[in-house]
Amino acid sequence: PRMMLKVILYAYMNNIYSCRKIEKLLHRDIHYIWLAGYEKPDFITINRFRNRVKKEINEVFTQTVVLLSSKGFISLNVEYIDGTKIESKANKYTFVWRKTVERNRERLMKKIHILL
Repeated sequence: PRMMLKVILYAYMNNIYSCRKIEKLLHRDIHYIWLAGYEKPDFITINRFRNRVKKEINEVFTQTVVLLSSKGFISLNVEYIDGTKIESKANKYTFVWRKTVERNRERLMKKIHILL
């Protein structure tokens, strides 16, 4: 489980969400090979693991955000520069409104306080 979590988190950090792409990287990219300890799980195994531990992955991300924020590495302040719409990989036909971001930020802060 540790190896799979490391590989998935590293892939997410590099904006790679496809299990098939992760599998290819486990065969080609030295960073992924090292993280996996030279093991090469197939995309089905990666997908099953990811689906089984979704809640835990979300908790790890939340705890990481809290830790980085408390140490001063990141700020939870939201900055707005302009109204540029950026195409998303997940849902290509939507964009995010400011109120939605603020509402979701409040929910995130509530989750963080519950965890702590």
